[in-house]
Amino acid sequence: MDLWTLIASAVSSTAVALLAVRWLTSRMIDHRLAKDLKDHQKRIDTDLKDHQNRLDSNLAASKAEIDSRFRQRVEEYLGDQAAERQYRLEARKRLYTAVGPLRFQLILATGDLLNRVARIGSGKQQYPIGYKGYFGRSTLYRLLRVFGIAELIERQVADADFAVDPWMANLIKFKQVAFTCMSSSTVSLGHPQENWNEQQQHLFYDELAIIASDMIVLDPVAKIPRVMRFDEFADVDIDLTGLGAFRAMPRLLKDFTPQAKPILWLRLLALGALCNSFAGIEGVRIGILPEPFDASAFLDAGSDPCIHENRPAYEKMLGQVGQAFATPPRQG
Repeated sequence: MDLWTLIASAVSSTAVALLAVRWLTSRMIDHRLAKDLKDHQKRIDTDLKDHQNRLDSNLAASKAEIDSRFRQRVEEYLGDQAAERQYRLEARKRLYTAVGPLRFQLILATGDLLNRVARIGSGKQQYPIGYKGYFGRSTLYRLLRVFGIAELIERQVADADFAVDPWMANLIKFKQVAFTCMSSSTVSLGHPQENWNEQQQHLFYDELAIIASDMIVLDPVAKIPRVMRFDEFADVDIDLTGLGAFRAMPRLLKDFTPQAKPILWLRLLALGALCNSFAGIEGVRIGILPEPFDASAFLDAGSDPCIHENRPAYEKMLGQVGQAFATPPRQG
């Protein structure tokens, strides 16, 4: 073999070897890359799985916490509602037990007073009321009975929650407006016979509270306070000095006629308008309706020039008194 052949053979073998080495190196690199990629993918899958597990765990914990809080709030709400219903039920029982009979009595008493004011205003009672005769005593009793029941109702406020029945607010409103009818200038409207120094045709507001209390007695059997019956009232010695029972009220009605005491007549008409409104709202709920009563129609019974000249203002006043009560929504 000559030199060039030998050289050519060596070069050929080297090239083949280099190619083999290159191929083997490439294969090793590809294998290593494939292995590293597989390991990396495995780590990624492991990390993703761990992350997913943590997310699932956190989500489950959050869901459990939210569910727990929701259940707690629902239970608290239902508990509060049940407690509120129980409280309102018990409060209504206390309220109706304490005030229910008085409410019925006030409806009847307002009707009796309405009939008496209407009789006086109709002109059928031409002579003074007085205080010794039956008619005078009866008129005084009907007037005082209304104030006595209203006072007794107010005393139950400390023992009963009026908020559980919006209708009951009318009972407190009645006393407030009734006292105003007998004592305030909003009824007399500047009438020239006004005299605020003496109780001639009005009563002091605080005096009315004492007068109303005089009508309340302790029942000897039931041992509970109640308003005096007429037979008990008839036995009371009337003191016209205003220092005895019922204070200045008997003296106020002594020798009363709409002509002699026009401002007092306005006050009785205002009280009649109030009673008519109250009996109309409260009585209808228990099937008791008052007799028709138009306070404005009796304004001229006193034949008073001031009242005649200012009739629209007095009619407006009576109308406002007659609208003293709101009509609360019915409760389910």
